[in-house]
Amino acid sequence: MFFQRKRRTGRAGGARPAPAQARRLYSIHGLPEGRVFTGRFEAPGGSYIWEFTPASAELVGGKLQLTGRLRVRSPRGAERVAEGVRATLASTQGAVGTSPARRELIRSTTQTGNISTPTQKQEQAKAPETTEEPQDPDKPFPSRPFVTEVTGPLAFVGVMYFHFQPLDGRALGVPLDLSRVQLNARLAPVDDTARDLLWLYSDLVAAAYAEKPDSRAAAESPSAINRLLAG
Repeated sequence: MFFQRKRRTGRAGGARPAPAQARRLYSIHGLPEGRVFTGRFEAPGGSYIWEFTPASAELVGGKLQLTGRLRVRSPRGAERVAEGVRATLASTQGAVGTSPARRELIRSTTQTGNISTPTQKQEQAKAPETTEEPQDPDKPFPSRPFVTEVTGPLAFVGVMYFHFQPLDGRALGVPLDLSRVQLNARLAPVDDTARDLLWLYSDLVAAAYAEKPDSRAAAESPSAINRLLAG
């Protein structure tokens, strides 16, 4: 997270300078815990803990928009809450490393499990091996990179960058300008709900933010996300 003091400006001739404006908070870092993104940031007075709990997801102008509750706890323990806060996905970053298990959600019940549909089984059967063979030094490098667990249809999102709507720092008890805060949400899930949401977010990004968007798949993705958010 970053914040910066704005410079004072004054009139020539020794006139009284304009009042100093609040420092601005530019970005905060968060991790998923179930349906919630949580983290902390430093501000004058100490460390503030925050939670953003999305209640709904929708596509607005082709971009993912999450709406929910933002809770901020001051260093002294006082909590302030803002309802109906909107966060719009601006960009994403692909993940590097072993992908978490993708679970097939059972839509008729609230249970989940490691179940593959017939279509997924066919895709898995056709999927190329991810093990690289030793490179022969006498052969030229391949024209395309090797397929691994984080490329092509096997890729998943590692970080999502959201822009919050302008926030009222005073109402949230934060002595900073919160008019344009970016949420850097690193998708490092440690529970089943967060893992399921990781894949749902990844599917939406693959459909809506691709060079050639899949409008049908993109339109269906928010419904699946909302089912989990409603949990």
